[in-house]
Amino acid sequence: MRLSTGRWTRRKITIAVLASIGILAMVGTTFASIAMPFLQPDPGDVPARAQPTPTSTEPRLVIKPLAVRPVVEAFQAQPGQCEPPPAPAPPVDPQPACDVERKAHYQLQPVAIELGLTNAKTIKLPTSEFYSVQIVMDTRSSAAFAQYTTANVGTQVAFVRDGLVLAAPAITQPIDGQSIQLSGDLTQQTADTIARMIRDGS
Repeated sequence: MRLSTGRWTRRKITIAVLASIGILAMVGTTFASIAMPFLQPDPGDVPARAQPTPTSTEPRLVIKPLAVRPVVEAFQAQPGQCEPPPAPAPPVDPQPACDVERKAHYQLQPVAIELGLTNAKTIKLPTSEFYSVQIVMDTRSSAAFAQYTTANVGTQVAFVRDGLVLAAPAITQPIDGQSIQLSGDLTQQTADTIARMIRDGS
């Protein structure tokens, strides 16, 4: 489902519960749509409950924890609203934020969970010309994220790095595993940018 503002005014865009693909798509010059990528398990991943007991050989974390904030609402960004984007807010406070393309403006709740990550990379989807971003969590975060997604199926969340929304997918099913994929109509350039910002920041 795609939801259109109809004009470049401050008309609110209501976010649907069901996910559609893509992050932000422009339609002509007067219409815009904000759509949600799917948040889904990595098809090749093993569920967290089947993982062996962690040992001292687990990879050392080198990536800053990634904040996950529930999405309250999203708007078409007004001219100048995201230049510069809003400053990062403390984890316990709500956060106004823009997406990486500075075309969407979000109102976010306080941080619900911070994910410890071991990797983020671009993956070519085998059956299309599009790409996805694979995020690999540490064992503790994968268990916590499984609990969170199980309790929040049907909601939308934003992955936030340094005050910018990297992706705002809908949770369509529990995510039970250490790897997840952000899927949608992502070009390689967009997917590479998101993966780099997850690893390295803005």
